Amino acid sequence: MKRIQFLSLVTMLLFSTVVMAQNAPKTIDEAVVETLNKTPNLGFGASEERPLRSAFMMYEQMKNSGVEFENYEIVVWGMVVKEIKESKDLFDFITKSLDGDIQVSVCAVAMDKFGIKLEDLPKGIQVIDNAYVRIYEMQALGYNVLIP
Repeated sequence: MKRIQFLSLVTMLLFSTVVMAQNAPKTIDEAVVETLNKTPNLGFGASEERPLRSAFMMYEQMKNSGVEFENYEIVVWGMVVKEIKESKDLFDFITKSLDGDIQVSVCAVAMDKFGIKLEDLPKGIQVIDNAYVRIYEMQALGYNVLIP
């Protein structure tokens, strides 16, 4: 009985966390924006569709909240590279979300593995030799990098 109550409590906490995340504010608190503005280079690594979409949404939320960055780069690797080509919805989402201030870098290793050509990806995406090496490089350059 205690085990069932514990599992119910865990389930309720997980559900409430998901609901609260979905109701997250559209803008970021001014004090947080001020702190984020101390690091003008931000990076986001994504090897799955959900974090990739989140990277674009985070960019928009930060931009709309007044976060000022010199560079915002999304580094993409893994199976999601294939999904970008095969999913019209994901392809269109990325195409619509790209603007002149955001850089999307796709791993050449993943492209080779899945037989993806640059022409198969949205315009504006750059190819990098290796996603992991690029992330290390970004960190060496002082980027704050998030990989969910």
